[in-house]
Amino acid sequence: MSSFTFSRIPELVFGAGKLSLLPGLLEKRGNHLLLVTGKGSFSETPQAANLFEELNSRGFQWSIYPIASEPSANIIDHAVDLYRNDLPDVVVSIGGGSVMDAGKAISAMLVSPEKTIRYLEVVGDLNPTGKKVSFIAIPTTAGTGSEATKNAVISKVGENGYKCSLRHNNYIPDVALIDPKLQLSCPITQTACSGMDAFTQLLESYLSTQANPMTDALAVDGIINVHQSLVPLIKHPDEVELRSKMAYAAWLSGITLANAGLGTVHGFAGVLGALFDIPHGVVCGTLMAETNRITLQKLKGTPNEKLLLKKYATIGRIFTGKKSTQSDEYYAEALIDQLARMTDELRIPRLSGYGITPAHLDAIASKTSNKNNPVKLEKEELMEILRERL
Repeated sequence: MSSFTFSRIPELVFGAGKLSLLPGLLEKRGNHLLLVTGKGSFSETPQAANLFEELNSRGFQWSIYPIASEPSANIIDHAVDLYRNDLPDVVVSIGGGSVMDAGKAISAMLVSPEKTIRYLEVVGDLNPTGKKVSFIAIPTTAGTGSEATKNAVISKVGENGYKCSLRHNNYIPDVALIDPKLQLSCPITQTACSGMDAFTQLLESYLSTQANPMTDALAVDGIINVHQSLVPLIKHPDEVELRSKMAYAAWLSGITLANAGLGTVHGFAGVLGALFDIPHGVVCGTLMAETNRITLQKLKGTPNEKLLLKKYATIGRIFTGKKSTQSDEYYAEALIDQLARMTDELRIPRLSGYGITPAHLDAIASKTSNKNNPVKLEKEELMEILRERL
Protein backbone atom coordinates (compact mmCIF):
# COMPACT_ATOMS: atom_id res chain seq x y z
CA MET A 1 0.00 0.00 0.00
CA SER A 2 1.45 3.36 -1.02
CA SER A 3 1.67 6.33 1.36
CA PHE A 4 -0.91 9.11 1.04
CA THR A 5 -2.47 12.06 2.80
CA PHE A 6 -6.13 12.95 3.26
CA SER A 7 -7.65 16.39 3.75
CA ARG A 8 -10.13 17.23 6.49
CA ILE A 9 -13.80 17.53 5.63
CA PRO A 10 -16.57 19.74 7.01
CA GLU A 11 -18.89 18.83 9.83
CA LEU A 12 -21.72 17.02 8.04
CA VAL A 13 -25.43 17.26 8.79
CA PHE A 14 -27.25 14.96 6.35
CA GLY A 15 -30.88 13.95 5.97
CA ALA A 16 -34.33 14.89 4.74
CA GLY A 17 -35.72 17.86 6.69
CA LYS A 18 -32.38 18.80 8.28
CA LEU A 19 -32.69 22.42 7.09
CA SER A 20 -34.71 22.92 10.27
CA LEU A 21 -31.45 22.59 12.23
CA LEU A 22 -29.86 25.62 10.55
CA PRO A 23 -31.02 28.26 13.07
CA GLY A 24 -29.46 26.26 15.88
CA LEU A 25 -26.18 25.96 13.97
CA LEU A 26 -26.24 29.71 13.35
CA GLU A 27 -26.81 30.62 17.00
CA LYS A 28 -23.43 29.06 17.85
CA ARG A 29 -21.76 31.52 15.46
CA GLY A 30 -23.61 34.81 16.01
CA ASN A 31 -26.83 36.53 14.99
CA HIS A 32 -25.68 38.43 11.87
CA LEU A 33 -26.16 36.34 8.73
CA LEU A 34 -25.43 36.83 5.03
CA LEU A 35 -27.45 34.37 2.94
CA VAL A 36 -26.13 33.67 -0.57
CA THR A 37 -28.74 32.07 -2.83
CA GLY A 38 -29.69 31.57 -6.44
CA LYS A 39 -31.86 34.18 -8.12
CA GLY A 40 -35.03 32.37 -7.05
CA SER A 41 -34.24 28.66 -6.80
CA PHE A 42 -34.48 28.65 -3.02
CA SER A 43 -36.00 31.95 -1.91
CA GLU A 44 -39.31 31.23 -3.65
CA THR A 45 -39.81 27.80 -2.02
CA PRO A 46 -41.94 26.90 1.04
CA GLN A 47 -38.75 25.83 2.85
CA ALA A 48 -37.38 29.35 2.41
CA ALA A 49 -40.52 30.93 3.80
CA ASN A 50 -40.31 28.69 6.87
CA LEU A 51 -36.63 29.43 7.34
CA PHE A 52 -37.06 33.20 7.01
CA GLU A 53 -39.91 33.15 9.54
CA GLU A 54 -37.75 31.18 11.98
CA LEU A 55 -34.80 33.54 11.52
CA ASN A 56 -37.03 36.52 12.24
CA SER A 57 -38.64 34.90 15.28
CA ARG A 58 -35.21 34.21 16.77
CA GLY A 59 -34.01 37.76 16.23
CA PHE A 60 -31.39 37.16 13.56
CA GLN A 61 -30.14 40.09 11.52
CA TRP A 62 -29.92 38.79 7.97
CA SER A 63 -29.77 39.78 4.31
CA ILE A 64 -29.72 37.99 0.96
CA TYR A 65 -27.17 38.27 -1.84
CA PRO A 66 -28.48 36.53 -5.00
CA ILE A 67 -26.25 34.81 -7.57
CA ALA A 68 -27.69 34.55 -11.09
CA SER A 69 -24.68 33.00 -12.89
CA GLU A 70 -21.36 31.30 -12.31
CA PRO A 71 -19.44 33.62 -9.98
CA SER A 72 -16.94 36.06 -11.44
CA ALA A 73 -14.31 38.04 -9.56
CA ASN A 74 -16.44 41.15 -10.08
CA ILE A 75 -19.50 39.50 -8.52
CA ILE A 76 -17.48 38.51 -5.45
CA ASP A 77 -15.91 41.96 -5.15
CA HIS A 78 -19.35 43.59 -5.41
CA ALA A 79 -20.61 41.51 -2.48
CA VAL A 80 -17.52 42.38 -0.47
CA ASP A 81 -18.04 46.10 -1.13
CA LEU A 82 -21.63 45.80 0.13
CA TYR A 83 -20.92 43.89 3.34
CA ARG A 84 -17.32 44.47 4.42
CA ASN A 85 -18.26 47.43 6.64
CA ASP A 86 -21.16 45.51 8.17
CA LEU A 87 -19.37 42.20 8.54
CA PRO A 88 -21.64 39.16 9.06
CA ASP A 89 -20.84 36.55 11.68
CA VAL A 90 -21.56 33.76 9.20
CA VAL A 91 -22.09 33.34 5.46
CA VAL A 92 -24.56 30.64 4.37
CA SER A 93 -24.88 29.42 0.78
CA ILE A 94 -28.13 27.72 -0.20
CA GLY A 95 -28.12 26.77 -3.87
CA GLY A 96 -26.29 24.95 -6.64
CA GLY A 97 -22.58 24.70 -7.28
CA SER A 98 -22.21 28.32 -8.40
CA VAL A 99 -23.92 29.52 -5.23
CA MET A 100 -21.69 27.26 -3.11
CA ASP A 101 -18.57 28.66 -4.78
CA ALA A 102 -19.79 32.25 -4.52
CA GLY A 103 -20.54 31.98 -0.82
CA LYS A 104 -17.23 30.27 -0.16
CA ALA A 105 -15.35 33.03 -1.99
CA ILE A 106 -17.35 35.83 -0.34
CA SER A 107 -16.66 34.41 3.13
CA ALA A 108 -12.94 34.52 2.34
CA MET A 109 -12.76 37.83 0.52
CA LEU A 110 -14.73 39.71 3.20
CA VAL A 111 -11.60 39.50 5.36
CA SER A 112 -8.95 39.70 2.61
CA PRO A 113 -7.30 43.04 1.77
CA GLU A 114 -7.03 42.76 -2.04
CA LYS A 115 -9.40 42.13 -4.96
CA THR A 116 -10.48 38.55 -5.66
CA ILE A 117 -8.59 38.13 -8.93
CA ARG A 118 -5.26 38.62 -7.20
CA TYR A 119 -5.77 35.44 -5.14
CA LEU A 120 -6.86 33.15 -7.97
CA GLU A 121 -4.68 30.30 -9.18
CA VAL A 122 -2.97 30.85 -12.57
CA VAL A 123 -4.20 34.42 -13.12
CA GLY A 124 -3.47 35.89 -9.67
CA ASP A 125 -0.23 37.06 -8.04
CA LEU A 126 -0.97 36.54 -4.33
CA ASN A 127 -1.49 33.54 -2.07
CA PRO A 128 -4.89 33.46 -0.31
CA THR A 129 -4.72 34.50 3.33
CA GLY A 130 -6.69 31.52 4.65
CA LYS A 131 -8.86 33.80 6.78
CA LYS A 132 -12.62 33.67 6.35
CA VAL A 133 -15.95 34.46 7.93
CA SER A 134 -17.60 31.28 9.23
CA PHE A 135 -19.20 29.48 6.27
CA ILE A 136 -22.06 26.96 6.00
CA ALA A 137 -22.79 25.23 2.67
CA ILE A 138 -26.28 23.91 1.85
CA PRO A 139 -26.57 22.43 -1.68
CA THR A 140 -29.84 22.35 -3.62
CA THR A 141 -28.34 20.29 -6.45
CA ALA A 142 -26.33 17.06 -6.48
CA GLY A 143 -23.35 17.94 -8.61
CA THR A 144 -20.13 19.81 -7.88
CA GLY A 145 -19.54 18.60 -4.32
CA SER A 146 -18.38 22.13 -3.45
CA GLU A 147 -19.87 21.65 0.00
CA ALA A 148 -16.94 19.30 0.74
CA THR A 149 -14.02 21.13 -0.91
CA LYS A 150 -11.49 23.85 -0.16
CA ASN A 151 -11.75 25.70 -3.48
CA ALA A 152 -14.21 28.07 -5.12
CA VAL A 153 -14.29 28.19 -8.92
CA ILE A 154 -14.30 31.74 -10.30
CA SER A 155 -14.91 32.39 -14.02
CA LYS A 156 -14.62 35.01 -16.71
CA VAL A 157 -16.20 33.96 -20.01
CA GLY A 158 -14.86 35.12 -23.37
CA GLU A 159 -11.80 35.28 -25.59
CA ASN A 160 -9.53 36.17 -22.67
CA GLY A 161 -11.59 34.21 -20.19
CA TYR A 162 -10.48 31.93 -17.39
CA LYS A 163 -11.89 29.39 -15.00
CA CYS A 164 -9.66 29.30 -11.94
CA SER A 165 -9.87 28.39 -8.27
CA LEU A 166 -9.60 30.39 -5.09
CA ARG A 167 -8.08 27.69 -2.91
CA HIS A 168 -6.92 27.28 0.68
CA ASN A 169 -7.26 24.47 3.22
CA ASN A 170 -9.13 26.85 5.55
CA TYR A 171 -11.79 27.57 2.93
CA ILE A 172 -13.40 24.18 3.53
CA PRO A 173 -16.93 24.91 4.81
CA ASP A 174 -17.32 24.76 8.57
CA VAL A 175 -20.56 22.83 8.10
CA ALA A 176 -22.14 21.05 5.15
CA LEU A 177 -25.88 20.73 5.69
CA ILE A 178 -27.34 18.41 3.06
CA ASP A 179 -31.12 18.19 3.01
CA PRO A 180 -32.28 16.11 -0.01
CA LYS A 181 -35.75 17.68 0.22
CA LEU A 182 -34.20 20.93 -1.02
CA GLN A 183 -33.33 19.15 -4.25
CA LEU A 184 -36.89 18.07 -5.07
CA SER A 185 -37.48 21.32 -6.96
CA CYS A 186 -34.33 20.96 -9.07
CA PRO A 187 -35.40 20.82 -12.76
CA ILE A 188 -34.89 17.52 -14.58
CA THR A 189 -32.34 18.93 -17.04
CA GLN A 190 -30.27 20.40 -14.24
CA THR A 191 -30.63 17.19 -12.22
CA ALA A 192 -29.24 15.20 -15.14
CA CYS A 193 -26.30 17.49 -15.90
CA SER A 194 -25.39 18.03 -12.24
CA GLY A 195 -25.60 14.29 -11.65
CA MET A 196 -23.24 13.59 -14.53
CA ASP A 197 -20.82 16.13 -13.06
CA ALA A 198 -20.82 14.23 -9.76
CA PHE A 199 -20.47 10.92 -11.61
CA THR A 200 -17.53 12.28 -13.62
CA GLN A 201 -15.81 13.47 -10.47
CA LEU A 202 -16.21 10.08 -8.83
CA LEU A 203 -14.96 8.14 -11.85
CA GLU A 204 -12.08 10.49 -12.60
CA SER A 205 -10.86 10.48 -9.00
CA TYR A 206 -11.17 6.66 -8.93
CA LEU A 207 -9.00 6.38 -12.06
CA SER A 208 -6.68 9.24 -11.09
CA THR A 209 -2.93 8.80 -10.90
CA GLN A 210 -3.26 10.31 -7.39
CA ALA A 211 -5.93 7.88 -6.17
CA ASN A 212 -5.45 6.11 -2.84
CA PRO A 213 -7.29 3.35 -0.94
CA MET A 214 -9.58 5.81 0.85
CA THR A 215 -10.58 7.73 -2.27
CA ASP A 216 -11.11 4.44 -4.11
CA ALA A 217 -13.49 3.15 -1.44
CA LEU A 218 -15.47 6.40 -1.31
CA ALA A 219 -15.59 6.74 -5.10
CA VAL A 220 -16.96 3.23 -5.60
CA ASP A 221 -19.61 3.83 -2.92
CA GLY A 222 -20.58 7.06 -4.64
CA ILE A 223 -20.77 5.43 -8.06
CA ILE A 224 -23.03 2.69 -6.69
CA ASN A 225 -25.41 5.41 -5.49
CA VAL A 226 -25.26 7.16 -8.87
CA HIS A 227 -26.15 3.90 -10.58
CA GLN A 228 -29.09 3.36 -8.26
CA SER A 229 -30.53 6.87 -8.53
CA LEU A 230 -29.53 9.16 -11.42
CA VAL A 231 -31.43 7.65 -14.35
CA PRO A 232 -34.45 6.68 -12.18
CA LEU A 233 -34.66 10.30 -10.98
CA ILE A 234 -35.63 11.40 -14.47
CA LYS A 235 -38.85 9.41 -14.18
CA HIS A 236 -39.35 9.91 -10.43
CA PRO A 237 -37.96 13.37 -9.54
CA ASP A 238 -40.09 13.60 -6.38
CA GLU A 239 -38.61 10.48 -4.75
CA VAL A 240 -36.73 11.68 -1.67
CA GLU A 241 -34.78 8.42 -1.40
CA LEU A 242 -33.42 8.84 -4.94
CA ARG A 243 -32.55 12.47 -4.21
CA SER A 244 -30.80 11.31 -1.02
CA LYS A 245 -28.64 8.82 -2.91
CA MET A 246 -27.55 11.45 -5.44
CA ALA A 247 -26.93 14.04 -2.72
CA TYR A 248 -24.72 11.52 -0.91
CA ALA A 249 -22.89 10.65 -4.14
CA ALA A 250 -22.20 14.32 -4.86
CA TRP A 251 -20.88 14.81 -1.31
CA LEU A 252 -18.51 11.88 -1.79
CA SER A 253 -17.41 13.24 -5.17
CA GLY A 254 -16.29 16.45 -3.48
CA ILE A 255 -14.21 14.49 -0.98
CA THR A 256 -12.60 12.27 -3.61
CA LEU A 257 -11.78 15.07 -6.05
CA ALA A 258 -10.19 17.08 -3.22
CA ASN A 259 -7.91 14.17 -2.37
CA ALA A 260 -7.25 12.42 -5.70
CA GLY A 261 -7.76 15.14 -8.29
CA LEU A 262 -9.63 15.01 -11.58
CA GLY A 263 -8.82 14.06 -15.17
CA THR A 264 -9.22 15.08 -18.78
CA VAL A 265 -13.00 15.66 -18.75
CA HIS A 266 -12.48 18.41 -16.20
CA GLY A 267 -9.49 19.60 -18.20
CA PHE A 268 -11.91 20.17 -21.06
CA ALA A 269 -14.42 21.79 -18.70
CA GLY A 270 -11.97 24.42 -17.52
CA VAL A 271 -11.17 25.50 -21.07
CA LEU A 272 -14.71 25.33 -22.45
CA GLY A 273 -16.17 27.11 -19.43
CA ALA A 274 -13.76 30.00 -19.93
CA LEU A 275 -14.41 30.40 -23.65
CA PHE A 276 -18.14 29.66 -23.91
CA ASP A 277 -21.28 30.19 -21.86
CA ILE A 278 -21.82 26.47 -21.34
CA PRO A 279 -22.91 24.82 -18.06
CA HIS A 280 -20.18 22.84 -16.35
CA GLY A 281 -22.41 19.78 -15.97
CA VAL A 282 -23.17 19.75 -19.69
CA VAL A 283 -19.46 19.60 -20.53
CA CYS A 284 -18.86 16.75 -18.10
CA GLY A 285 -21.91 14.78 -19.16
CA THR A 286 -21.44 15.15 -22.89
CA LEU A 287 -17.70 14.32 -22.93
CA MET A 288 -17.60 11.56 -20.30
CA ALA A 289 -18.23 8.52 -22.50
CA GLU A 290 -15.93 9.57 -25.36
CA THR A 291 -13.07 10.60 -23.08
CA ASN A 292 -13.17 7.26 -21.28
CA ARG A 293 -13.45 5.38 -24.58
CA ILE A 294 -10.21 6.93 -25.85
CA THR A 295 -8.51 6.55 -22.47
CA LEU A 296 -9.41 2.86 -22.26
CA GLN A 297 -8.10 2.23 -25.78
CA LYS A 298 -4.80 3.90 -24.95
CA LEU A 299 -4.28 1.91 -21.74
CA LYS A 300 -3.26 -1.15 -23.75
CA GLY A 301 0.41 -1.87 -23.31
CA THR A 302 0.99 0.66 -20.53
CA PRO A 303 2.62 -0.37 -17.20
CA ASN A 304 -0.61 0.17 -15.27
CA GLU A 305 -2.90 -1.49 -17.81
CA LYS A 306 -3.90 -4.41 -15.60
CA LEU A 307 -4.72 -2.27 -12.54
CA LEU A 308 -6.68 0.33 -14.49
CA LEU A 309 -8.51 -2.24 -16.57
CA LYS A 310 -9.60 -3.89 -13.32
CA LYS A 311 -10.86 -0.51 -12.07
CA TYR A 312 -12.84 0.09 -15.23
CA ALA A 313 -14.21 -3.46 -14.97
CA THR A 314 -15.22 -2.93 -11.33
CA ILE A 315 -17.45 -0.02 -12.34
CA GLY A 316 -18.64 -1.91 -15.42
CA ARG A 317 -19.86 -4.75 -13.20
CA ILE A 318 -21.78 -2.26 -11.05
CA PHE A 319 -23.60 -0.85 -14.06
CA THR A 320 -24.28 -4.12 -15.85
CA GLY A 321 -25.39 -5.89 -12.69
CA LYS A 322 -23.76 -9.06 -13.95
CA LYS A 323 -21.68 -11.61 -12.08
CA SER A 324 -17.96 -11.90 -12.77
CA THR A 325 -18.23 -14.54 -15.47
CA GLN A 326 -16.66 -12.43 -18.22
CA SER A 327 -13.20 -10.88 -18.56
CA ASP A 328 -12.17 -7.48 -17.25
CA GLU A 329 -11.95 -6.31 -20.85
CA TYR A 330 -15.61 -7.23 -21.36
CA TYR A 331 -16.83 -5.25 -18.34
CA ALA A 332 -14.56 -2.28 -19.10
CA GLU A 333 -16.05 -2.02 -22.60
CA ALA A 334 -19.51 -2.52 -21.14
CA LEU A 335 -18.96 0.52 -18.92
CA ILE A 336 -18.18 2.70 -21.95
CA ASP A 337 -21.39 1.49 -23.58
CA GLN A 338 -23.31 2.28 -20.39
CA LEU A 339 -21.85 5.79 -20.25
CA ALA A 340 -22.94 6.45 -23.82
CA ARG A 341 -26.40 5.08 -23.05
CA MET A 342 -26.72 7.30 -19.97
CA THR A 343 -25.72 10.34 -22.00
CA ASP A 344 -28.60 9.61 -24.37
CA GLU A 345 -31.11 8.65 -21.67
CA LEU A 346 -30.40 11.83 -19.72
CA ARG A 347 -30.55 13.89 -22.93
CA ILE A 348 -27.24 15.63 -22.30
CA PRO A 349 -26.83 18.35 -24.96
CA ARG A 350 -24.05 18.37 -27.55
CA LEU A 351 -21.35 21.04 -27.71
CA SER A 352 -22.63 22.59 -30.92
CA GLY A 353 -25.71 23.84 -29.07
CA TYR A 354 -23.45 26.33 -27.30
CA GLY A 355 -21.75 27.78 -30.35
CA ILE A 356 -18.81 25.39 -30.47
CA THR A 357 -17.75 24.52 -34.04
CA PRO A 358 -14.99 22.46 -35.70
CA ALA A 359 -12.98 25.67 -36.05
CA HIS A 360 -12.67 25.90 -32.24
CA LEU A 361 -11.38 22.37 -31.60
CA ASP A 362 -7.67 22.99 -32.16
CA ALA A 363 -7.57 25.86 -29.68
CA ILE A 364 -9.61 23.96 -27.09
CA ALA A 365 -7.46 20.83 -27.34
CA SER A 366 -4.24 22.88 -27.15
CA LYS A 367 -5.27 24.29 -23.77
CA THR A 368 -6.80 21.15 -22.24
CA SER A 369 -4.99 19.55 -19.30
CA ASN A 370 -4.42 15.79 -18.93
CA LYS A 371 -3.54 16.17 -15.27
CA ASN A 372 -4.22 12.99 -13.25
CA ASN A 373 -5.67 11.14 -16.28
CA PRO A 374 -4.53 7.48 -16.32
CA VAL A 375 -2.78 8.04 -19.67
CA LYS A 376 -1.69 11.16 -21.54
CA LEU A 377 -3.97 11.94 -24.45
CA GLU A 378 -2.45 13.67 -27.45
CA LYS A 379 -3.90 16.73 -29.11
CA GLU A 380 -5.44 14.77 -31.98
CA GLU A 381 -7.11 12.39 -29.53
CA LEU A 382 -8.53 15.32 -27.60
CA MET A 383 -9.87 16.79 -30.83
CA GLU A 384 -11.46 13.45 -31.71
CA ILE A 385 -13.32 13.43 -28.39
CA LEU A 386 -14.65 16.93 -29.01
CA ARG A 387 -15.54 16.18 -32.63
CA GLU A 388 -17.65 13.19 -31.59
CA ARG A 389 -19.79 15.42 -29.35
CA LEU A 390 -20.34 18.41 -31.62
